[in-house]
Amino acid sequence: MTTRIPFLLILALIAAVPGWSQATGTDEQPDNPVANDGMMTPPPVSGQGFPTVTGAETRSNYLSLGVTAGIAYDNNVEAGYSPTPESDMIYSIWPTITMDLKTPRMREVFNYSPGFSFYQPNSIFNESDQNASGSLQYLFGSHASITVQDAFVRSSSLFNSPFGAEAITGGAPTETTGVLAAFADRISNAANVQLTDQTGESGMFGVSGQYGQLDYPQSSQVPGLYNSTSWNGAAFSSQRINARQYLGGQIQHARIVSFLTGTDNSVQRDNLFGFYTIYLSNSVKSTMSLSVTGGPEHYNVAQYPESALEAWTPAGTLAFGWQSHLSTLSASYYHGVTAGGGLPGAYKEDSANAFFRRELTPTWHLNFSGLYARNDNLTPGYPFSEPGGHTIAASASAERLLSRSLKFQVGYDWMDQSYSGIGALGRLPNSNREYGSITYQRTRPLGR
Repeated sequence: MTTRIPFLLILALIAAVPGWSQATGTDEQPDNPVANDGMMTPPPVSGQGFPTVTGAETRSNYLSLGVTAGIAYDNNVEAGYSPTPESDMIYSIWPTITMDLKTPRMREVFNYSPGFSFYQPNSIFNESDQNASGSLQYLFGSHASITVQDAFVRSSSLFNSPFGAEAITGGAPTETTGVLAAFADRISNAANVQLTDQTGESGMFGVSGQYGQLDYPQSSQVPGLYNSTSWNGAAFSSQRINARQYLGGQIQHARIVSFLTGTDNSVQRDNLFGFYTIYLSNSVKSTMSLSVTGGPEHYNVAQYPESALEAWTPAGTLAFGWQSHLSTLSASYYHGVTAGGGLPGAYKEDSANAFFRRELTPTWHLNFSGLYARNDNLTPGYPFSEPGGHTIAASASAERLLSRSLKFQVGYDWMDQSYSGIGALGRLPNSNREYGSITYQRTRPLGR
């Protein structure tokens, strides 16, 4: 399998980072000149994820080099393949590099980590991975900024992600949530570009575009799942009611194509959403927001030679984010239409996910995350049609800082994917994984 790191990623050196337009613009941060120069971009339209580190861990202008060595036990590496469970010991090593640069007008963050995993006794799953992500944000006017983001993954394990938990966003997902073969070769890429500008003291508008790709190079590993691409364009307008409350609207168009055997399945989704965000806390010590998004959504499904199907449906998102000096918590719920993500057809989705991180002491941290996603097929009459199903996943881990450069982590992952009509997910979908790892990391300041 060839390694494909997007040209956009190499050009921009780009990871999701808080943007200038997102910085707080209230009297609660009098010592932050950048923050007081503009409005915040509310979570439903920011394109950014909620923080996955505590306030005490937030930093910038550094270069970090490290390596992580891990050992794990999985009780079902044959999930989707075998009628009987097969357990394996998994040995992994992950070199990592992180670069963070910040100036008054620009912010760059870049992460890269190749990974190598060895399975015993099922060595057929031995793999080499590529993980890269980044973000570039440039402030080109008093209140205007452009943000470019990209994330690339090449892996054969759902659990191999060295950069930590995936950030939860306040917006609606474009593709289906929570459907991935646990142990199968895959290549995914997600890119996003957004332009925002503040109009007056209390108004803001923005436009954005997104592209996503999911590719299973060996289709025999994933019977019932398919490659897909997605495109998404949106425009929004936001009004600051007061220092803590924002009201606005967004128009969005998305197209998701799944490449089936002998035909394609395309889903077009158009919505007109209103949103409201209130910042329950908004200071240098703590930020807490609650956002509600909702409105009508129109979808059109086409799968040749079948007749197209279209309808209107209500859709919406509820999102919560909180970051303090010692804790961070994010959660979201979504109801609406999704497609892609490996599945054929269009699906009505209800999904919820959450992430929590807590610093118990300067050397001890705890992490918890959970996901629930239910997908019901809206096109049961199409030849390539699956009834749908659900995914439930949970994770818990503890980190111990042994020294300034050495960290130890232990954790547990559990997942259940119940999709009876999909061969890759229909056999023994449960997976339990216990793991431990040790990380050595050296960090030096930049631009100081």
